[in-house]
Amino acid sequence: MIFGNATLPTGSGNAAAPAAAPRPPSPLRRPLLVAVGATALLLAVDFALRAYHEYVEPIPALRRLFNIGSEGNLATWWNSTLLLSVAGMAVLAALLTGPGARPGRLSWLSLAAAAAWLSIDETVQVHERLAGLGKQWANGVGMSLPTFAWVLPGAVMALCGVVAAVLWARGLPRDQRVGLLSALAVYISGALGVEAVNGWMNRQGADAVYALGTSLEEGMEMGACLLAVAVLARIVVFGREPESGRVVAHLRPTPLP
Repeated sequence: MIFGNATLPTGSGNAAAPAAAPRPPSPLRRPLLVAVGATALLLAVDFALRAYHEYVEPIPALRRLFNIGSEGNLATWWNSTLLLSVAGMAVLAALLTGPGARPGRLSWLSLAAAAAWLSIDETVQVHERLAGLGKQWANGVGMSLPTFAWVLPGAVMALCGVVAAVLWARGLPRDQRVGLLSALAVYISGALGVEAVNGWMNRQGADAVYALGTSLEEGMEMGACLLAVAVLARIVVFGREPESGRVVAHLRPTPLP
C-alpha cells in the first residue's frame, strides 16, 4: 500500500476536487459490513443467552463469555477492538495529512489517542475508579447521587471532550463533521446517559430493565464506533494505480468554502 497523493491532493487544503469518474467501492466496505453483522450477532447472542440463563437453565460459563455487561470476555474484547479501529483510521489520516491542512496531523493523532484511551478504559474500567472522586464531590455539596458515583466526574470529562471535539471538527467538511460529532454524541449518550439511568435502575432493583439498559448502552457504544469508522473511511480514500495495480491511499479533498 502506498500512502500519499498519487492521484488526489492530501490533507484538507482549499483546492477544489477535480471532476472524476465515480470512485470504486472502498476496500473497507466489506470489513465494515462484517463488523456491523458481528456486532448485531453479539448483541443478539447476549440477549438470547441472558433469557435462557434466567428463565430456562443456568449456563454460567457461556453467560460470562458473552455477557456484554461484564468484563474480561468476548464482548469487552470486541468493543475494545472497535475503538482501536477508530484509532487506527485516525493514525492513517494523520500519516496522509499534508502541511497546513485542517485538521492537522496533531489533531488526528489526538483523536487516535482519545480512541485508544477509551479502548484501554473498556478493558480495565478506569472510569469506575472515579467513583471515589464522585462521592467526595457529592459529599462536598451535600448531594446524594441516585446512580453510579463515577458519573459525576465522568460528566465533567465528557463535557470537556465535547467542547474539544466541536472545536477540532471545525476544519472538516460538513458531512464529515456531522458524522463524527454524531458518533461522539451516540457514544456519550450510551456510555454516560444510559449508564446513569442504569445505575438508578440497579439501585431500584429493576433487574430486567437494568439488563435491557446495559444492552442498549453497549449497543450504542459499538454503533458509535462503527459510525465513526464509516465516516473515516470516507475521509481516507483508497484506490489503485492504473499502471501497477498497487493500492494507494489519500485524503478526500476538501471543497472550496
